[in-house]
Amino acid sequence: MSGGARIAIALCAFGVVVVSLLIGWWSKKKMSSAQSFFGSTALFGPVSVGLATMAAAASVFAVMGVPGNFYVLGNTINLWILSSGGFALSYIILGKKMRAMAELGPISTLGDVAALRFENHKGIKFIFAILIFLASIAYLSSQIKGVTVLFGYLLGWSPLTSALVIFGILIVYTAISGDVGGLLTQAFQGFVMVVAGIILVISFYMITGGMENAVMTIANAGEVTGGGITKALSPNMLDGWGAATNGTTMAFVIMPMIGLLGQPAILSRMYALKDPRDMPKMGLFASVSHLFVSFLAVVAGMGAMYLVASGRILPLENADSAILAFSEHVGIVCQVFTYAAVISAALSTASMFLTMASGMVARDVPDALGMKLDTRKQVTVGRVVMVILGIATIAFTLKSGSMVAMLTTLGYGTFITATFPVFVIGLLWKGCSKEGTFCGLLVSLVLNIVCMILVSKGVKWPGGLPWYMNVIALSIIVTVVVSLFTKGAKGNALDPRVQAAMDL
Repeated sequence: MSGGARIAIALCAFGVVVVSLLIGWWSKKKMSSAQSFFGSTALFGPVSVGLATMAAAASVFAVMGVPGNFYVLGNTINLWILSSGGFALSYIILGKKMRAMAELGPISTLGDVAALRFENHKGIKFIFAILIFLASIAYLSSQIKGVTVLFGYLLGWSPLTSALVIFGILIVYTAISGDVGGLLTQAFQGFVMVVAGIILVISFYMITGGMENAVMTIANAGEVTGGGITKALSPNMLDGWGAATNGTTMAFVIMPMIGLLGQPAILSRMYALKDPRDMPKMGLFASVSHLFVSFLAVVAGMGAMYLVASGRILPLENADSAILAFSEHVGIVCQVFTYAAVISAALSTASMFLTMASGMVARDVPDALGMKLDTRKQVTVGRVVMVILGIATIAFTLKSGSMVAMLTTLGYGTFITATFPVFVIGLLWKGCSKEGTFCGLLVSLVLNIVCMILVSKGVKWPGGLPWYMNVIALSIIVTVVVSLFTKGAKGNALDPRVQAAMDL
């Protein structure tokens, strides 16, 4: 890469950061309460919320993790495109119910929704907050990991320097304006990702000559060696399931569609919508914009594989650099938008989960422990938590050798184990009791911690399924079984207003 190209790309990447900072600074005037700071409750229209939802949910996993996974596994990761339809599915199943809950009381966090549904059960709110906090660390780590790879590849920066510079700026604008600024910057960043998706898809067809030529070149390449690295390519990588195990493949079928129902980036945006009647439009904007980003990810991964197979570039030392290697070969315009998309994806998701985690600590945990903080103190504590969480996540990331995709799936799965008992079962089934939900969350918390320890020690799980799939299943089973034998906050004991919201 020439020096001029590096300067142009760096200026564009920093331009995204600066524009995000300015948007965050400008939007602080809309921040007037804990509801706006932590949840942007009922403040924005379908375009802003739809783009913000897509950007935060897609994350660096979409623009770096998916291409890297495609380079390693082949077509297995193509199944992730199903998540584009998962946005619309989520809004159809839970959208109206979640938005209606925001009309029943002051909603700032997902914990507030859980409190309304389960008669302000302190245990549910406390354990839910812990699980969300743990998952946020993993999710934030994947964003930092992606940025460190990007700026290391571009400018030769150390991971520590990249993380401190970029996420230091993010912490500043997020702490200033909270989720109001976060949502607006996420909408801007989502737009950048869509534009980059269009450019990369066009570039892929120009470079490869079409999908057929790319597939045939990869399938016939065999082993390619260069720079001391050997990349094994085979037709099996490009069949319907790719090179992953059957269990992993099944997880990629289930998780993208159903898993989005359990993602806080989706759930919390349901009550950020100003007019409930715009819910269908919001789902459409989120789904279509995510489709562009999905195609970006797949063609970047396949494009890198094609370039290796055709001998145009050496096999990659780091799979996460697949999209960067592809865009570098294409040219400066593609590079500029690729780096802009990566930094946009990282910032959007990081700001979302910084705000969410801070809300759990500043609002939900004190409430669960019987401590009442006024709005001003909640916001102040939230800002302090953002700084502490940001520093802790940087430290965690620098010690982790996991790929971007692996860190993201860790957070993704943990989020589902927390949200399914509370929101998916809790809002769809009136027979779900507060005792059942509490037990389901307790099992989820214990198993998440135990399984993370076992995974770090190299334990393999039966059937080849990721560990969090087993935790999700067990937490749901416990929630349902205990609910069948308990009576709290279920059936006729439900608040009539909550029943009305669940009937929508």
